[in-house]
Amino acid sequence: MRRLLKTSAFKAFAFCLAMLMLGSLLSFVLHSGASPITSALSFAATPVQSICAELANAASDFLGYFRSSHVLQSKIDAQESELARLRERITDYDAAQKKLALYEEFLELKKEHPDHKYAEASIIGIDPAGNYGALTLNRGTLSGISVQDPVLYGKYLVGLVVKTEPTSCTVQTLLNPDVHVSVYETITQEVGVCGTTVALAETSMLQIAQLDRSTAITVGGLINTSGLGGIYPKDLIIGTVREIQGDSKIVSAVAIVEPAVDFASLRDVFVLTSFS
Repeated sequence: MRRLLKTSAFKAFAFCLAMLMLGSLLSFVLHSGASPITSALSFAATPVQSICAELANAASDFLGYFRSSHVLQSKIDAQESELARLRERITDYDAAQKKLALYEEFLELKKEHPDHKYAEASIIGIDPAGNYGALTLNRGTLSGISVQDPVLYGKYLVGLVVKTEPTSCTVQTLLNPDVHVSVYETITQEVGVCGTTVALAETSMLQIAQLDRSTAITVGGLINTSGLGGIYPKDLIIGTVREIQGDSKIVSAVAIVEPAVDFASLRDVFVLTSFS
């Protein structure tokens, strides 16, 4: 760098640059009406003023952008708040629709069996295994609920109370392998016992095992409670036959049944506390 500054070429360049600046200054002074000193100061200040103006414009643009961004964000926040409110209203509407459907089914059942007594309950817990084999309800003995009371969703059987507390109870559902229900197929009147296995419960399906190989039950058949055994009243709906299994090595057939109850969407149920 030092060698460059000492070269003749650099000195010549510096001299030319100085002369150009001096010429510009003299031209500015001669063509302005101000005094030479004032003109010189004005000439020196002009680039600074230009830079300051550019900075001011840039700052104004930035502040305008910031204000626009702030307004836009406020609008986005307001829209998100409105969407959240609408989602909440839709959720409440869906819950109300489901409860209305439950009460419509319940009223129809009540008309058919005026002697039945019920306790309304809400689900507050499900089976930790995640297959809806057990539920916890927010009603117990203080609401007249006892062990072995059937649990219903309208005309559909959900399960059976197996444990009670003053303000809660535990229900084993149809998807619990420990639950077995005496049933019949409504067209053929063929009877059997409906239950499930661990493997079937994982797919939310039931079975009627030990059917005769020549069973007349077919796919699409409706399965209801038979009332045998006295635990469940007759004609509560269990589900629909989806498959008949059996081969030459098995002397009996198995009907695979899809439950009528969507256990995953259950929120409210009725406990049948008394029936004859």
